[in-house]
Amino acid sequence: MTSLPPLQSALQSKEALDQLLSTLFEHSPILSDTLVPQLLERIAAADPKPQSHLEIVDLAADQLRSWPLLSQAAFIDSHPRIGEVSGLSALSAQEQATKATPTSVLARLAHLNALYEQRYTGLKYVVFVNGRSRAEIIPLIEETLGIGPAEEGHEAEPALETVIPLEVEDIEWQRELKRAIEDVVYIAKARLKALGEHLELVKYLEALAINIKIFEI
Repeated sequence: MTSLPPLQSALQSKEALDQLLSTLFEHSPILSDTLVPQLLERIAAADPKPQSHLEIVDLAADQLRSWPLLSQAAFIDSHPRIGEVSGLSALSAQEQATKATPTSVLARLAHLNALYEQRYTGLKYVVFVNGRSRAEIIPLIEETLGIGPAEEGHEAEPALETVIPLEVEDIEWQRELKRAIEDVVYIAKARLKALGEHLELVKYLEALAINIKIFEI
């Protein structure tokens, strides 16, 4: 089971903070080289210090929103595409439910990802899955692209060349980037909640085991 570093370690250690953020946001060079040093500076100057892992996530989200748009896009790029089945982190694989996806759904998602990346130059489609299957994500991407569902056997429609690209200066591009950043934050908080609940269970079981040993003595 993926674990989180102790709060005090994350507040003081670059390695621990990198581990925490890489677990919750997905590891990337821009996370390690830019976000982590910036957060350590903010934490050092903060009074009071963050009192929980969640407050660190909120601080990270605030820092991300202040970045230049292309830096935000580079941060999003660390997340896997919806429908990818290899190279996933343990948490991404769990969130995307890799074992129960029909090939037709994977084919449609692969094409929708390509359409999306053709439309929003330099962006990757990221969404807070929130327990939904990959098949349930398809209509969300189609709605974003303004296209209808594909008939069976026509998963690769419409053609890529029909898509008009948008660039960073386009308002629609910026709006989509903002949505993606907020979804990345939702993902991080959902992971934190799941891992935190697991940690509390472990602590409970450890305490229970200690009490049982005392009782036996």
